[in-house]
Amino acid sequence: MEYEKFREKIVGLQHDLAEFKVEFLDRDGFKRFVDNLFNEVGAWTETCITGYFSEIVRQPLEQIVGRRGGSPRNVRLICQEFDSKKKRDRKNLEVLRKLEKAKIKIRINHRIHARFLVGYHPPTMPRTRWRGKLVIGSFDFNSECYSKERHDAGIITGHPDLVQSAVELFDQIWNDTESIVLSEKYPKKVNQ
Repeated sequence: MEYEKFREKIVGLQHDLAEFKVEFLDRDGFKRFVDNLFNEVGAWTETCITGYFSEIVRQPLEQIVGRRGGSPRNVRLICQEFDSKKKRDRKNLEVLRKLEKAKIKIRINHRIHARFLVGYHPPTMPRTRWRGKLVIGSFDFNSECYSKERHDAGIITGHPDLVQSAVELFDQIWNDTESIVLSEKYPKKVNQ
């Protein structure tokens, strides 16, 4: 009996330590993360991402929002302004419009430069530990980073303090008066 109690404590401690683990992500690791995005963050109630987005991330994000069963999934994105003269920016804007139709909330902030994703469950009670996953680095969720054209790097962790800090930063930017809803910043023209 004493052995079982000791064993349970060790298993619990191992689980707690896993939350504090930090892993390095290189460009191959980021590609694997994006390939498995639904499994990586689909179970979390909230997913918040900053950066640029292209077609490569549309389907997994739509799957996360459309996930059946359990609590509803909320996905929010903050990205930079677009230059309508650039073909790539026009294509990425169309992807964001499709994501917006799929019930993903999107805001534009001309000052955003941070690159991170945080998937989490909001704490149910005050002073409870945050549970989630944070990916922070130079990666964007677009074809340049996904196809490994660039050398990007970052970290991935479930550290409760870092998850909480990332959510708080995201919310601060999201609620900033300079963060404008996509459809207000870029209204769709009648002939489109």
